[in-house]
Amino acid sequence: MSAALFRIVGWSYLPDFATKQALRVIHQISFNIFHRQPPDPRTPAYALHYRLTFAAVVLCYLIYNFLDASGSIPNNFYQLLGVYPDSNDATLKMAFRGFAKKYHPDRVGPSGESLFIEVRDAFEALKDPVVRFAYDRFGPDVLKWKECTTMREYLRRGLLTSSFYHIMTGAGLILFSAIGRPSPIAAWRYLLFLGLFASELYLLLAPSPSALPPSPFVDVSQSRATVLDIIFPKRIVHQHILLLHQIFFFLSIALSRVAPVLFPSLMHGDPAVDQRIVLALGERLGALAKTTERELSIMLDMEMHAIHETPMVASQTSTLRSPGILNSDIMRVLAKEMEDVIVEDMLKSKVGPVKTAWDAAIGRERRKRAEDWRLRETADKLPSPPPETYRMKIHHRARSLSM
Repeated sequence: MSAALFRIVGWSYLPDFATKQALRVIHQISFNIFHRQPPDPRTPAYALHYRLTFAAVVLCYLIYNFLDASGSIPNNFYQLLGVYPDSNDATLKMAFRGFAKKYHPDRVGPSGESLFIEVRDAFEALKDPVVRFAYDRFGPDVLKWKECTTMREYLRRGLLTSSFYHIMTGAGLILFSAIGRPSPIAAWRYLLFLGLFASELYLLLAPSPSALPPSPFVDVSQSRATVLDIIFPKRIVHQHILLLHQIFFFLSIALSRVAPVLFPSLMHGDPAVDQRIVLALGERLGALAKTTERELSIMLDMEMHAIHETPMVASQTSTLRSPGILNSDIMRVLAKEMEDVIVEDMLKSKVGPVKTAWDAAIGRERRKRAEDWRLRETADKLPSPPPETYRMKIHHRARSLSM
């Protein structure tokens, strides 16, 4: 139990920590050799580098866990004797005699007595081909099943014992999917679980590699070597099944850790991340609103200059004669413009149908301006309008907007 908790903690923290350190070293080496500046952490290039490095770190950690798990499985009876599981009775007897000469308590002392008794009891029990058939599949626990006498009884008892693990694992997957957020990873976990169940069932029901005499229950068909038999030729089916359980555990956790990093588009958004995205969009919209307000102010300023230019020219002589007195026409125009500015500020600061109409008018004007700019960029062969005409167009549009 403690080993499983340690592995869960390791899978939760080690990949992220190792990825950050490895990516920092990779960027440093790339800068020293190729003189390439590392990408900014907020850019897509950095995200791509992080995903690839994370996948490599998880793959290395998977290989480490696989090697550690394969080495932590206890040795079976055949490994203690130094023979293969398909050895015949004569080979087993010869191997046990050599083991007894080397590890007998009279030779090694009381410290080796427990090991010698264990191997001796296993050797005496495995002389029976039925017990050996069950031992290859269900491990040393079959030596305690005194009520079983036939292969069918051993197989039934072993399948019932093995089913407890699958029932608990399946219930855990269902519970985890029920209390967790919907995710495509759940389907892959179930596929891994079905693959584990099918592989274990195949190993348990396949013909035994032991050289057993023909029996009414097990025929004389040759057993086919699996990948695990090739990698670990001295191991029995029981050890292969224990290793498959650990591989399923590692792959399930690795899948939960790798998929959100390598395939973020397939995962549902995190509420914290979604909130940051909404805040960023709000800031951009606020900046866009300020830019629009500044452009409208520039347009109004151009309109006021266009209105004031003609009266000032017409009354230049009178203004020069009386510099401290303004023309009544100019005062009337300025008063009208000030009223328009006050009304505009009130419209932009209030909420209601008038504000909605104001926003709709601004949106239409913005789309019209964008269309005008697009037409001007595409029609580069046509002569551009004179500056005075374009300024008058802006004047009329701004005037209609303020009305």
